[in-house]
Amino acid sequence: MDGELVEALERLRAAHFDVARSACDYEALARSPERERLAACLGALEAFDARRVHIPAQSAFWINVFNAAVLRDAPEMAGASSVREVEGFFERPRVKVGGHGYSLDDIEHGLLRGNVPKYGKFSAPMKKSDPRLAYVPLAFDERIHFALYSACRSSPPLRVLHGEKADAELEAAARDYVRAAVRVKDEGARVKVPRVFRWYAGDFGGASGVLDFVVARLDDAAVEMIDQRRGAVKLKYLDFDWALNRR
Repeated sequence: MDGELVEALERLRAAHFDVARSACDYEALARSPERERLAACLGALEAFDARRVHIPAQSAFWINVFNAAVLRDAPEMAGASSVREVEGFFERPRVKVGGHGYSLDDIEHGLLRGNVPKYGKFSAPMKKSDPRLAYVPLAFDERIHFALYSACRSSPPLRVLHGEKADAELEAAARDYVRAAVRVKDEGARVKVPRVFRWYAGDFGGASGVLDFVVARLDDAAVEMIDQRRGAVKLKYLDFDWALNRR
């Protein structure tokens, strides 16, 4: 079942995204057979037991479900200039897997982040007694943030993950996003990073962990400038652009 979802995502991406996989023709997508196929695959997951997914592929499975739900429901944004204008887009239940309903927030923060509160909130999305917690991937991977597609200009490009290849694919997603979005200024004294690193700093081990994560994925010239500062580096956080990334 998850293999069919992967195939449907790949066909949709090839048909409706630009070469960089970062902008989508949402108008064409809304009336396309690729979206219909994707919707059918998501519908079939209601009878799918996610415990059948092998441990190395658990995060990949839920990331694909998240991305598929965003794309299936993208027509809700037809009249919006920003994803944030669509009330409850991330909060409302959107998909059933194994008989349990999930919102996008449930998948991202409840499962993939190990039931940790969303930025700015004090409570976790799922109660301790929630049966859905049985499907939290056994291994937390902070690189999920660079494979979750949110249909806005600051979103990472659309990725389709392939089960046990997911480790290499998540690393490629993290590296590509860091190199595209991070800016090293003042000969390494300032490093401008995407807002996601501020929202979820705890996922990376705090500010020092954010810097280590970024430096490990920058090109050699940028790393050399930062290393020459001998720790005297300030992190600055870029604004997040929620505008819909129409092709």
